[in-house]
Amino acid sequence: MEVITLIRKEKQARLQFSRTDKSVNVLDEACISQLEAHLDALEADPPNVLVLESGMPGCFIAGADLDVIAAVEDQSQATALAHRGQAICDRIEKLASVSVALVHGACMGGGLELALACDYIVAVKDSKTRLALPEIKIGIHPGFGGCVRLPKRVGWLTATDMILTGRKVDAGRAKRIGLASLVCEAEQGDAAITYLATRGKAGKRRLKPAWLHLWPARALFFQQVEKRAMQRLKHLEIESAYPAVPATIALLKQIIGVGDAVALRREAESLGRLAVTPTCRNLIRVFHLGESLKKQDAVKRGREAAGKISKTAVYGAGVMGSGIAWVAARNTDVDLHEVAAEPLGRGMKGLARLASRDARRFARIRPVMDNSGLKDCDVVIEAVLEELKVKRALWQEIGKHVPKDTLLLSNTSSLSISDMQQRIKGGERIAGLHFFNPAPKMPLVEVVAGSKTSDVTLDTTAALAASWGKYPVIVADKPGFLVNRCLMPFMASALALIEAGQKPEHVDGVLKTFGMPMGAIELADRVGLDICQHVGSHLGDAFGDRFEMPEWFGRMVKDGLLGAKSGKGFFIYEKGEKQGLNPDLGHYLDIVSTEHETDAELTDDQVMSGDAIVDACLIPMLVEALSCLGAGVVEDAVHLDAAFIFGIGFPPFRGGLLRYFAGRNRPELRQSMADQGFEIPDNLEVLNDFA
Repeated sequence: MEVITLIRKEKQARLQFSRTDKSVNVLDEACISQLEAHLDALEADPPNVLVLESGMPGCFIAGADLDVIAAVEDQSQATALAHRGQAICDRIEKLASVSVALVHGACMGGGLELALACDYIVAVKDSKTRLALPEIKIGIHPGFGGCVRLPKRVGWLTATDMILTGRKVDAGRAKRIGLASLVCEAEQGDAAITYLATRGKAGKRRLKPAWLHLWPARALFFQQVEKRAMQRLKHLEIESAYPAVPATIALLKQIIGVGDAVALRREAESLGRLAVTPTCRNLIRVFHLGESLKKQDAVKRGREAAGKISKTAVYGAGVMGSGIAWVAARNTDVDLHEVAAEPLGRGMKGLARLASRDARRFARIRPVMDNSGLKDCDVVIEAVLEELKVKRALWQEIGKHVPKDTLLLSNTSSLSISDMQQRIKGGERIAGLHFFNPAPKMPLVEVVAGSKTSDVTLDTTAALAASWGKYPVIVADKPGFLVNRCLMPFMASALALIEAGQKPEHVDGVLKTFGMPMGAIELADRVGLDICQHVGSHLGDAFGDRFEMPEWFGRMVKDGLLGAKSGKGFFIYEKGEKQGLNPDLGHYLDIVSTEHETDAELTDDQVMSGDAIVDACLIPMLVEALSCLGAGVVEDAVHLDAAFIFGIGFPPFRGGLLRYFAGRNRPELRQSMADQGFEIPDNLEVLNDFA
């Protein structure tokens, strides 16, 4: 099968990448082998101009095939793969031809490294044109020469940021930072190539900025680079959690100012070490988890219908509603509805803070205080008061104004969609679309089908969420749905630990060191203690007292200690920032404050070990997750694992909740469950599929 076509016309040659077996161009064995063969021919008979381009719309080259990386068994094999890719790029760079990469669509990883080997890059104006070296997100760094060539093109300040964050740049920014030589419209590509060909081969690129020639300046620069990178990961044992970060910084330190041959050898050796780490394997798995949600059957079935949606109405301009409006404005016009000017103004003011990221998206959002605009609305999403009668009344009113096929979606986190559909005309078009806070940032949404929800509504909703850049997981209409139901035992277990005498800072510190984005106690504060109590009571009514909040917790809520939103909960908050332990906790619990977040400097025999705290909080979550799987709340165990990563931030470097426990000794895990008073789940052996 031909995946690269060499097209010669007069004194110009084009290498056109185009797959019929995959949805995007990737660098796998077939592609690399054919590229090597074509380079043999080009070296034997070099054209005046060589163009690298794609025959696939929306994609230049998406990078290396991750399955190839995941299949690597030892360090030497990974190093050899890097050397092979480097050799290809070196051959392109040394061709006598003037080489131009015509980038139209996604240009990622190895695709950008091939483009960097060319004399010039032309970036085509298109919303799909994005250039990046995102390897750090799968636990490695660029290995085909990207660490060497990118700094020469854009300078070391920009290059280190792109390499260590994996951040994408669009066509315009690519030109501004020097990554692209030209930006053009699609129809101007040939003219751009002709113009660049007159410049001849690119000359040697100098070290930028010039002050990096001075070793004290270099030392200070990398000191700041390391400080910024580690700040984001300060609670983790970085060498075991994300080894690619310190390894990449070390590599960049080593190769600045040295010859290319030495630099490339060091890059390949470093990549070889990283490619066989558990973190790399787990992060590749996480990538596939996200793809499994974006490409699930429901999304495929609903894609055509979702593609026709052009206008969204969002009811409720609070933090959640305005955040949903921002998400929907990615590719639809949005009317943001409120009943009063003050809350609508607050919502728009909050959105205005996001406008610096994307002014065009902000311009698509229209503030509304009536029912205008509903006649041409394709989807309505409500984020109003969490009361069934309020939501029913809203659907009844909206139903008078919208077309009969308009989707009606509820952002409820706890109410039954089936109950919401009762006595509502057109209930088959009502579904749940539960976002997580903050909606613009959190990647997961739960798609919920009520008893009357039609298959078309469900499929279109899932596809719409995917088109907005979210990962949709389809869950049954049962109390708490999936994520909140499993999150409550996690928080309740942490509360039990501090009730038993463990310090909140210690419990949270251990969980953050494990990799959770925040500790369970702070999470309760951020959610709101009143909300936690309400959800716990709701789930307790449905599933038993394992969800009920303790009596002292209720007294905190009654006394107005609601968490971050009231300024006090378990911790004190000033302008939303956590300051320290709330001294008033002594009225509710026998707690003594400590400055230590982990047990490293604590000697009290009663202090639980980190492993014990992790088990105490995560085993109840695991048991509940398996219960949800057994009850059909979610059909696919893979989707369940994805939901924990993208919904609550379960540490990606651990691969997912099920993946983490799959690595545990099974008899020991069973004993730990029994010690906590749990019956062994009937479907525990599902963990074998994740080992």
